[in-house]
Amino acid sequence: MSKLIENCKNGFDKVAGFCHFLNGKKGFGSLISGLISVLLGFLVGFIVMLALDADSALPGLGTLFSYSLTHNPARMIYQATPMMLTGLAIAFSFKLGLFNIGITGQVTAGAFTSICLGIMGNNFFVCMLSGILVGAIAGFIPGFLKAKFNVNEVLSGIMLNWIIYYIIGLIGSLGLDSSFKDRNTPAELINMPLNGRMPSLGADNGISIGIIISLVLVIIFEIILFKTKFGFELRLTGSNRFASQYSGMNQTKNIILAMTISGALAGLAGYMLYANPLNPPRFRWDSSNNALISDGFTGISVALIAQNSPIGCILSSLLLTMIDGAQSQMSTISSAYNVHYTELIKSIIIYVASFSSFFMYIMNYLYERKENKLKAKKELLIEEGE
Repeated sequence: MSKLIENCKNGFDKVAGFCHFLNGKKGFGSLISGLISVLLGFLVGFIVMLALDADSALPGLGTLFSYSLTHNPARMIYQATPMMLTGLAIAFSFKLGLFNIGITGQVTAGAFTSICLGIMGNNFFVCMLSGILVGAIAGFIPGFLKAKFNVNEVLSGIMLNWIIYYIIGLIGSLGLDSSFKDRNTPAELINMPLNGRMPSLGADNGISIGIIISLVLVIIFEIILFKTKFGFELRLTGSNRFASQYSGMNQTKNIILAMTISGALAGLAGYMLYANPLNPPRFRWDSSNNALISDGFTGISVALIAQNSPIGCILSSLLLTMIDGAQSQMSTISSAYNVHYTELIKSIIIYVASFSSFFMYIMNYLYERKENKLKAKKELLIEEGE
């Protein structure tokens, strides 16, 4: 038994040392933190699965990991495409120490505008640019209020979400021609016409150039944040606003620009949500629903799991869509594994992600403590030898 404990301790020390090594490498710290949160989330989820139906736990876990990858990977990719952008929008504002909670309003405004322009006969490029522009305007407003009048961006963002939502409801009920609306459900816009949808990549699976645009933007923002003066100013302002102000950085400009860029990304994501080349969903504008588009809020989860890393947003968006895609199949493994169970796993992963920095601190602390003990032991041996 003591040998087993010793082997476990040695194994843990090696893992801690490896994590400590990677944490010192640029860009790997957030990756390790995100992986820890995901693994712990799945571990807790597996324990819950054992409690619900122990006999089906392993097949259920295998389905959760493999179903989307083996049965419909294309669906997972095109669903993850706009999610990357919403996660990137949140992560970008987080780097400045700002919380763009108004992202769902920016997504909604971008989606509604681009669909209407598509119905009017404009091509995909015009529709996409309109979504970006409207989202940027919606992001500019809370950024301007924060920079000029120190209005809390969370409060102004939440209020702007509902303002956009009800304005669209009023436009839909009072200002839109019947040709824009679905005949059977007047509270919905008709599908985005073919002329306004994103061009397909050729395969008949729904994957469009949106995935290329999203990946390119992720790489660009990775470079901006870590290789440019502007990115350095954003990160410094987010980590120590007083130091950046003392060094002469223009905080007003940076805040407004960061929130505007974040809103533009959200508006682009709104366009992509409703511009799938095969079977785009319909936009429901009826304000009597009293519900906002959830895809904007999903970006918060993506950014948290990715530890605000642009590259990490790719992996975290794929992870969440993988779990979503397995939801319906889980119930066929066991009646105990319903849709609420997979939502529980996502919630656990997201919740644990907020503690990932703490896990890395523990790993580094244990590693450094071990190294200090070894160093003290060597020094003692040297003194005894003398």
